[in-house]
Amino acid sequence: MSKETCDEKVDLTYEEFLLVHQNQLENSCVPQLYWATLFRKLKNEIFDAGEVFQIQCVEEAVDDEVNEVSEENDASRNTWRVIVNNQDGIKCIDKKHIYLIDHAWTYRVHEARQYLMQVAGLKERMCALMDVQIENREEKEVIDDILKEMWKFNNTYSIGNYELGTNERLPIWYVMDEFGSRIQHSDMPSFKMAPFMYGPQNLAFSIIWPVRDLEKGERDSKQEDYVPNFSHPETREKALLLPYAGLDHQVDDFTDISYEQPEPDPSFFSAHRIEEDTGPGLTDVPPLPTDRKLKVCLDYPQSPELTDSRFVMVDTGEEADILWTRHSFKEYCSLYGGGTYKYINQFPSEQCLTVKDLLPIVCRRAGSGKFDAKTLEGSPKWLPVSYNLNTEMDKFVSYFQHREEKGLDNVWILKPWNLSNSADITVSNDINQIVRFSESGPKIACKYISDTVTIYREDIKSDVKVDFRFLVFMASKNPLKLWVYKPFSVRRGHKQYELTDFDDFLRHLTYVGLYEYNVYRPGMYTEQFIEPFEAENPGFKWETIEAEIHKMFLEVFQAATSKDPPAGIGHFPLSRAVYGIDLLLQWSTNEKGEKYVQPMLSEVNFACDYTSWMEEYPEMLNDAFSTLFFNDIKGREDRVIPLS
Repeated sequence: MSKETCDEKVDLTYEEFLLVHQNQLENSCVPQLYWATLFRKLKNEIFDAGEVFQIQCVEEAVDDEVNEVSEENDASRNTWRVIVNNQDGIKCIDKKHIYLIDHAWTYRVHEARQYLMQVAGLKERMCALMDVQIENREEKEVIDDILKEMWKFNNTYSIGNYELGTNERLPIWYVMDEFGSRIQHSDMPSFKMAPFMYGPQNLAFSIIWPVRDLEKGERDSKQEDYVPNFSHPETREKALLLPYAGLDHQVDDFTDISYEQPEPDPSFFSAHRIEEDTGPGLTDVPPLPTDRKLKVCLDYPQSPELTDSRFVMVDTGEEADILWTRHSFKEYCSLYGGGTYKYINQFPSEQCLTVKDLLPIVCRRAGSGKFDAKTLEGSPKWLPVSYNLNTEMDKFVSYFQHREEKGLDNVWILKPWNLSNSADITVSNDINQIVRFSESGPKIACKYISDTVTIYREDIKSDVKVDFRFLVFMASKNPLKLWVYKPFSVRRGHKQYELTDFDDFLRHLTYVGLYEYNVYRPGMYTEQFIEPFEAENPGFKWETIEAEIHKMFLEVFQAATSKDPPAGIGHFPLSRAVYGIDLLLQWSTNEKGEKYVQPMLSEVNFACDYTSWMEEYPEMLNDAFSTLFFNDIKGREDRVIPLS
């Protein structure tokens, strides 16, 4: 339990230490009694837990009736515990009893396999720490086992913020050293633990301190509550502890818990979200002026070109008739008053569609609310089964276990609510990983589209995954006025698509720009996709699939406008919007056993980036503005298709 000394020492005073770290200490609930000791140990790199605690290995017999025993473990399995080895025990009032724990491995999820392959000694250390057999096995098999077992040992923190950018906000995962990793869960912990970032070295440690007195030799006395920040119903807490229950050879059965998903109270849609102000209510607005051009302020880093002669570009929102912004807008009441009216490219409460945790709730209104008893498919068919891991963890585990019982594939894609560009997304069929991954921020678990439609990519000679971006124009809620833009874009994967190696983002994600892979990322568009798709899949016409896609879009917006805010999109006469809708295509089979293509909704985006669209379809913004503000699609009928 030692750490290499850094080349450069920083002669930090205790006052300077507090200036930088006091907020962190308070947020971690470290008692002030221990602050000075922690400062001294950090400054002088004192790792003295070994003088006070002892790690014990306990060989436990495995019941043959419960577990199949392999030759390697010789009918036994090692478990670990930490006991107090200090002669005088531990007293909470003694300020010396705060200890540093080193981090043996720090990484981001997409880097894990690469680190295990390239960092000397890391694979061997993790095998020893996680009790993974290494002798006489292929390297990939060993690494696969580590990547599975590590979710019983992982912890996480994030040091980024919105100003630093999405990439910096990606969660950091870490495995503590051999001492820290032996600390087991307890419902009544005797110690508290927290990650701690030490500024002078820009290094993260874990710190641990007692919450009650302990005597020498007290068994299992050094324990930590693995879910200290949650206060949930018993079933929710049991689900969160599932990875640790596995350490005791106990796997809780959740199949008696209902996995059905009744819609939550309307207050759920507004919880923890910034309130919108629409003022006293705006029922009508005067017609658009016809004696001058409409002034448009496009708030984009690289403003797409709007060349329609009925519009003119201006630099500021103050002089504009139309505000087209990429930022979330809340002050709708500021758009009218004193005889002036400004249009905005958003609708009140549109977050019910554009926020990932609310989208499935809204879309389920278009279905029956029931699951197919045989296939466990949800309704509507175009919506992947999705669970909010912050509020529906127990329901998710129940559904997962029911799929296991039926032998159905159990691959899931985990998405954060509040990040974009594939940030902090992962694909997994490991229940332990899924449960633990929810600790890195709010997530939804969506059933992965396993039997996805692929396309042959000539440059890598492989069939790769594809997903699609369509645009939908919305001019009004009451009445509902929608159009779909017929052209679409296609993103392609970068490796042969197979239902394996779920940590390989190049195989399973079509956008990997955040992860600094050196890959060529050419997009495809309508004409480039349809012809090769129909050639590769004789008998499947794009126009049939397209009709189902357009039908799905209409059902999505009918569901979203079926309720008033905050549970549905609100009516506001000055609102117009263009939504980017992402989807995949899934191979399915009907009641007659006939194969067909089922569109599957992925997400809905507001204020999406039009740059690549304008390169391929320079008239897109003209088409959108003409449709939304003048209800004019003359000469555009081949591109702008009415949905309602």
